[in-house]
Amino acid sequence: MGFEKESEQFWTKGYLIVPDLFDQEEMHILKNIIVNHEGMKLRTEGLMNKVSQGKRPSFETIFVWNDTSGNDVFAKATRRASIFDRLECFFNDSIYVYHNKITLKYPGMVGFRYHQDYAYWYGMGNLYPDMATVLIAVDPMTRENGCLKILEGSHKMGRIDHVFHDGVSDSGVCQDRLAVIETRLPEVYVELKRGDVVMFHCNTLHGSNDNVSPHSRIALIGCYNTKSNNPYKSAGGHPFYQVQERVLGKITEEDSNSLPDFDLQFS
Repeated sequence: MGFEKESEQFWTKGYLIVPDLFDQEEMHILKNIIVNHEGMKLRTEGLMNKVSQGKRPSFETIFVWNDTSGNDVFAKATRRASIFDRLECFFNDSIYVYHNKITLKYPGMVGFRYHQDYAYWYGMGNLYPDMATVLIAVDPMTRENGCLKILEGSHKMGRIDHVFHDGVSDSGVCQDRLAVIETRLPEVYVELKRGDVVMFHCNTLHGSNDNVSPHSRIALIGCYNTKSNNPYKSAGGHPFYQVQERVLGKITEEDSNSLPDFDLQFS
């Protein structure tokens, strides 16, 4: 199957929504694993405490790991053949999962300032912006629970300098520059059903608002690099290019106890 029309949208708008890439049962299995995992529950408790103190620990709401080549339940999602096939068409290159992460955006959790993923990945030894992110909606995503928002076409501006607040935790594009960008580009709220995905370029400006709803907004996110953009240095446990097996099968209950090495991560 060709993905030329989807590729055209990806490169024109900086993102692509693919409905129903996963079924409801698959997302139900992932949700149960996430909400019952002790490490993620501890992270969430710490986040709730910081938010109650008026802090905005945006980056701490993402639980990140770099064990991406195994056969665990999360790899079965981010290495789904239908994701790999699309990205390899878009970039005309072999791709691999650079890292995986889960957004623990429970009710009351803070959002993210507008930022680019490549603003961080550039410093990790990736010379070119030949990278992408795929967000998998484990929960439905709405404006009320802080869905992703994107500035359409912003990937065409190239890498933008970021301003850091409170260390790395609350960082993003300079507000003066952002104010001008927002007058020139449409802002898109990416509302998704459970099982939908959105793929976006590493230079696409994206962020999210706080979760002001009574519902969680959990997502599994895969971040992808290309073979020709193999990092020139090791950074934070991120892998160099490696051939990774495409996964054809669906996530099943049998996968529930098959977890990655969460200790192989950066914070």
